[in-house]
Parts: sequence; structure tokens; C-alpha cells
Amino acid sequence: MRKLIALVGALAGAVILVPAALGATATPFGGATVADGVLTLVSNTGDASAANDSSGATFTGTGVTTFSSLTTLSTEFNVTDDDCSGGSPRFQVAVQTPSGEKNVFVYLGPAPSFTGCSQNVWIASGNLIGSADARFDTSQVQAGTQVSTYAAALALVGSYQVTGISLVVDSGWAFADKEQTVQARNVKVNASTFFEPSGPKPPTSGLNPAQACKKLRSDLGVEAFRMAYGTNGNKKNAFGKCVSKMARMKNDAARTAAVERIGDSADRCTERAESDRGKGHAKSKQHGKVKGKGRQNALAACLKKFA
Repeated sequence: MRKLIALVGALAGAVILVPAALGATATPFGGATVADGVLTLVSNTGDASAANDSSGATFTGTGVTTFSSLTTLSTEFNVTDDDCSGGSPRFQVAVQTPSGEKNVFVYLGPAPSFTGCSQNVWIASGNLIGSADARFDTSQVQAGTQVSTYAAALALVGSYQVTGISLVVDSGWAFADKEQTVQARNVKVNASTFFEPSGPKPPTSGLNPAQACKKLRSDLGVEAFRMAYGTNGNKKNAFGKCVSKMARMKNDAARTAAVERIGDSADRCTERAESDRGKGHAKSKQHGKVKGKGRQNALAACLKKFA
């Protein structure tokens, strides 16, 4: 299916400082380049050089400790040559297991095959953490788990220490021309955002109520979207409640502005919930008490405030 690459190895390219989170960095490697804030990842297995057979970027200083502490993992990506295939593009999360360091692969593209990505179109992955799609591959940790949901991955590796996070393209071999090229921007790992395009954001067309809610569901991820808008027991009425709320806004432009505001606020909610959880852990060590759903409740309350 794919050629596995290690998260450790010779790194090439400049280290990218990220102002959103002090100390967070992105380091391109292999055939990766950065221009105007956009990361371009190339896999070319048809030439004589092996240096660009794969490429990617590693992310450090994000505050991620264990797999369960990884709360946001998303990107916008644009396949400019060929397609998604062979397990690429993907995120790789390296975890320290009792038998050594192993990778958890998180595939981009449409489930369940993770192929059929439209060319020259920016695709928002949404927050992959909490995704119900079986796009998590934990087979390096336990055989036979190539097709796992986030919940299954969390149960298997949630307590393991994260030793590296990267975004990878390496499936040039899967195409007739032996090339695969993918651009990435606005890569989010918890509260850190990497590869933000320089210059003003392009204008966004107005969104009707359903379009606004679909974009929010994609940007926030299904679980966070349900926390923000759901009102019944399983929160599955979230989309209808969102559409009803968006319909009360005066026009499409107002809805578009609301979507951008809520997306920015959601990032702050995640960061605040992580900070509160850290304080709770410190208190639990002093008093021997742990509130298991404290972080989830705090995040839900914050999201509802801004939605």
C-alpha cells in the first residue's frame, strides 16, 4: 500500500516558527518546499534521485504529550498532481509502545478508500480527532487494525507517549508518471497552526444556512460540532439546530462572518480546555481527586458560548 518512512532521519529545509504557539515549529524534509506560507510536498520516484521519493513536515513544541492529549489534527490540502493513493497524504503520529516506537497513520482524503481526491481544489479535512471514519491505521501497534476509528485508536494507544507528529506524502510510486504532489496550508495540531498563507485571505462567497453548518461541521469536526449545537441526549440534532440558528441571521454575508468567528473561537476553546485540564491534573495530584469528564464539559460549555 505504501512505503513507510521514519519520523526520525535527515531533515532538510528551514525550520518554520509559528507565532500561534510559542516554541512550536514545523520542519520540512525530503522534497518539501515552502512558498508564500504554503507547504508543497512532492513524491517523485521516477527520477534518479532518492531525495524526493518522499517529503513532509514534522511538528514540534505543540504541547502534545500522550495520544489522548492530541485534540486537534487538521489541514487544508490541494492535490495538484494525480490523486490521493497508497496511504498518502497522511498524518503520522509516532508513539512509544512497550515494544518500541511505532506509527499511527491518519489518512486524508475521502473514506473508505482515501482515493478520489479532486485535483487543484483546496479540501478542508476538518478535525480528524474524534472522526467516526475508519481512517486510523494502528497496525504497527497491533496487527489487523489497519481500518480503525478514532475511538478504537484511542482505546489502543491513548496512554502512549507521542514522540513525533508529521504530515507525509510518499506515494509517487502508485501513479503512471511516478509523481504525487500535494500542497498543504493551515495545518493545526492542538492550539498551533502551521503554514498560514501570507497576504490577505481570499474573499469567501456568502453561505446559506445549510452551507454554513456544513462548513462548521467540517472545520470543527463532528464531535465538537455536536457539542456546540446539539441539544438532545446524543447531540445528533446538532445540524438541524445549527441551520435554524443560521437562518435567523440577516444574510449570507453575516453567516460567512459567523462561521469564521466561530472557527477562531473554537481554537481558543480547545486551548482553554487543555489549560484547565492541566490545572486539574495538578490539583488531582495534591488531593487525589480526578474529574474524568472535566475537560469535555469545559470544552462543550465554551463551544456553546460562541456558537
